[in-house]
Amino acid sequence: MPEEREDQELPCLHCMMVDLIENFFADYPATPGASDKVNTDEADEIIVAIAKTVAELNSRQVGVIGQQLIEQLMREIMKHDGELRREDAMGAIGSHGRH
Repeated sequence: MPEEREDQELPCLHCMMVDLIENFFADYPATPGASDKVNTDEADEIIVAIAKTVAELNSRQVGVIGQQLIEQLMREIMKHDGELRREDAMGAIGSHGRH
């Protein structure tokens, strides 16, 4: 690791991904003039991009590990979806995009 990064905390990969997605749709809106909410075309694009990325990373795994990674991804999606829905139901203010 380069010396200048040894004492620095790693950036949050989740936040970097959210920034990348937001910037992509700001530069290339699926529906020009659309609201801040993610529309169906954008959601489909995000899902396909994430699925392809996970599949590419997973293809490097062997045997049962690949299936375990997919199962872990599904559990994490369901866990975080539940958390966000509970926050929405309680009227939590703020963006879910970053922590």
